[in-house]
This record gives sequence, C-alpha cells and structure tokens, in this order.
Amino acid sequence: MARRSLYGTVIITYRCNARCNMCDCFRDPTRPEEEITLEDIKKLPEMAFTNITGGEPFIRKDIPEIVRELYKKSDRIVISTNGYFTDRIIALCNEFPKVGIRI
Repeated sequence: MARRSLYGTVIITYRCNARCNMCDCFRDPTRPEEEITLEDIKKLPEMAFTNITGGEPFIRKDIPEIVRELYKKSDRIVISTNGYFTDRIIALCNEFPKVGIRI
C-alpha cells in the first residue's frame, strides 16, 4: 500500500466573524455560493495532512460533512479557527476526537 505524502490546505470560506489585525479576509468575504462545495471536496486527492482553514471555518454550517469527507482521505486533519464558535467546535470534536483544533 502506498503511503500518503501530500500536505494540503483547504480554504472553505473567506467569511469571518472577527476583525483580526493580522488578517483582512473580512474585507472581501466570499458568498456561500462561491465557496468550495462538498462535491469539490470529494474530488480532492488523498493527503497525509489536511489543514481546513478560511476565514473562519466554523461559519460553515456543513463543516461536519466537510470533515467527514476529508476524514476518509486524510491521515491527519487540523482546523485553524479563531475559537469563537465553541459549541460547534466541541460538537465536531465529540464526533471526530482525532481532529486537531488550532486557535
């Protein structure tokens, strides 16, 4: 069996609820219909490591479905977040305890 060696970043939105000094994605947010779809994610290759980022990934209501799909094809998943949506983060971690959360 071949080892996965690809490291990837999947930007699932440029929307964000914060106005951080080091990031200006809030100035030009995506509209939901412009963002990567679950069908697009299904077409991504297998990866050793996947970083899910944005904007604020937990703005996406379908983030559990996105993680569920990437979980099938990635050895390690980390989500970069500002930590604001604590309830959504905890719910996702309960379903996927091996997913890393980077705040």
